[in-house]
Amino acid sequence: MEILPQKNRQGIRLQFSVGGERFSFSPLKGGKWESKRDRNLVAAIGTKIVNDILAGAFDPSLEKYRHKFCTENAGEKFSQKSSKICWLEIWDRFVKSLKLSAATAADHYACVRAAIVKAGNPGILNIEWLLGRTDWAASTFNRRVSMLNRCASWALAQKLISKNPLAEIQGRSQTLEEEEQAEGKKKPFNAVEVAQIIEYFYQKHPTYAPFVEFLLFSGVRTGEAVGLRWQDVDLEKRTVAIEQSISRERGGYKKIAKRPKTNQSRRKLKMSQRVYELFLKIQPQSVLGSSLVFHSPQGFAIDHGNFRSRFWEPALKLLNIPYRKPYATRHTLLSEAIEAGLTVPQVAAIAGHKDGRMVMQHYGRTINQAQLPD
Repeated sequence: MEILPQKNRQGIRLQFSVGGERFSFSPLKGGKWESKRDRNLVAAIGTKIVNDILAGAFDPSLEKYRHKFCTENAGEKFSQKSSKICWLEIWDRFVKSLKLSAATAADHYACVRAAIVKAGNPGILNIEWLLGRTDWAASTFNRRVSMLNRCASWALAQKLISKNPLAEIQGRSQTLEEEEQAEGKKKPFNAVEVAQIIEYFYQKHPTYAPFVEFLLFSGVRTGEAVGLRWQDVDLEKRTVAIEQSISRERGGYKKIAKRPKTNQSRRKLKMSQRVYELFLKIQPQSVLGSSLVFHSPQGFAIDHGNFRSRFWEPALKLLNIPYRKPYATRHTLLSEAIEAGLTVPQVAAIAGHKDGRMVMQHYGRTINQAQLPD
């Protein structure tokens, strides 16, 4: 059963039947069909009605499902009483105040907003919807609680609310299963697995083979490899400049090209002999400098999700290699660099980190691995 928003002269309505009785009403006063936010709010109310019907808790008076406005004058003037303010209005004002780039706003910030909408835009003092999210991993829960906490702290400083409901919320600890899964995802590929993966792609999917080989032997982030252009490759000096990253918008299909976040992420790497020979092999005779080095069979920018689900995951399954995301190729190279004797600052420079703290956090056990005495 599904109850979807419909357009009408009053704005947005829901129509459904329960026990042979037909209902039709507009739960969002003043809601506009042209507003994506309003449509999402009404869709969330429709989902709540469906859940209540299935649970035998449906309210035929419909009062339970009428959206309570949390602001005065259609959001232009906020009430000073926290009980009358909802999360969505505060969140939107907070995000706007940050003046984020489109790429950053479409990332975790968009996910938090979607979670608020899915919860039906609860009041600012209501945090049960957040504490009840058992489907989030501990790391995801902690990150989003932190973001919402900063939002509430900002609203408190702006005197939009009288208290921060998240001020004393503790983060979640990873379960043993989550810890094992996290470790498994970061586990580097061994030499045999690397050789098997590369051979498989050159035989089955040759268009993607150079992309996979570069990931395994460069240690760059997946988006950085996708965004690499021929103008960033200097075969004479044997360097690769990491100047941009291309990723897909969360929850959508739009490709977003963005500059590295820090000067450390924007870096120049010296090619290994393997990487140098790879570029010599795939360099076209004539190409625009702005052209992407790696691309899909159709000549477009590689789509992370499509590549992972249609090519990467089936390859590991067929090769009987425990599944790890393509990002594990980065851990593979960095682990090899540490075992080869590179210093922590050198590995941090390859990875594009500001300093060695991230390297120590992820690879400290490899660096400090104890050796049995003779």
